[in-house]
Amino acid sequence: MINSDKQINFTFIKKAQLWLGFFVLIILLSGCQKSPQTISITGNTMGTTYSIKIIDNLRHEIDSEELKSKIDSVLQNVNQQMSTYIPDSEISRFNQLTSSDWFPISNDFYDVIIQAQEISQLTGGAFDITVGPIMEVWGFGDDIYKNNWQPPSKLEIEKVLKSIGFNNISVGKNAIKKINPDINIDLNAIAKGYGVDVVFGLLQGLGYENILVEIGGEVRCIGLNKDGEPWRIGIDKPILGIMPGTELQAVISLDNQALATSGDYRNYFEYDGELFSHMINPLTGYPTHNSVASASVIAPNCMTADAIATALMIMGKDGLTLINTIDSIEAMIIIRTDNNAFKSLESKGWVVK
Repeated sequence: MINSDKQINFTFIKKAQLWLGFFVLIILLSGCQKSPQTISITGNTMGTTYSIKIIDNLRHEIDSEELKSKIDSVLQNVNQQMSTYIPDSEISRFNQLTSSDWFPISNDFYDVIIQAQEISQLTGGAFDITVGPIMEVWGFGDDIYKNNWQPPSKLEIEKVLKSIGFNNISVGKNAIKKINPDINIDLNAIAKGYGVDVVFGLLQGLGYENILVEIGGEVRCIGLNKDGEPWRIGIDKPILGIMPGTELQAVISLDNQALATSGDYRNYFEYDGELFSHMINPLTGYPTHNSVASASVIAPNCMTADAIATALMIMGKDGLTLINTIDSIEAMIIIRTDNNAFKSLESKGWVVK
């Protein structure tokens, strides 16, 4: 016959073992729930830099160097299509044409051209991918740093203006042609934004849900940052010659949106006491003098934000009237006042969070 005290002790020991096993199981399960991994990747592209942050809750099994290789590959493809600095790129070969023959283009190039032409139409020509030759006349490049530089004459400007105008390009199915054989195109004011969108699409396709992609200050985000909050992006105060991030005008939150900023405060020159911006009005051939120091645009994709931000620099305050008629796009322009202070003007739906 079993002693009752021994039976109780035996039962207690078995229960204790079960509880111990339960707690061990909790600890093991807790250890399996890994904290989010932050992936940071940087590099160079399009004459500037890129920066990517991914908060990987699923902890994908992918090497960061392998991921960087994929990113560099898609950006190299964009450059091969749209960089005027590559002699055999699609855009360079088109610009070298002296005829009005149809020129076949890739699907990506076609998408950018279509978007550019639509924004040109929307903004009354304030955005224009044919503005490149007038930029060259003004010497935006190495020429503006020469000691003997002078602004172009009225005659020089009028001559080049004859070969400016987005309506001088005809777009067919995956092909474009020059109505005016002297036309050249430059996608600098939209290609960076497109590059952001391409990388963003690549990362989403790989299954990532919390993403920030930035190229040369143009940004697109989705999901949450490492603190579990919406991505917050700073907009620089447009002080002439200031380094990025030194002093901010505003900080905004983005949720599955893109932000692009154009300004006169990093690419400009002074001559005879006057400030000349690299923002050339395609309609007049002269740099803008509308007191707009910068324009920031929030849009569903970065290509659109990039192009419209450039257009707003040309359109000035009137551009906000246009923005208020467009769903899903908001904008803020910063005006430089007489005493070199700043005043911001926003579209109706612009919200600083």
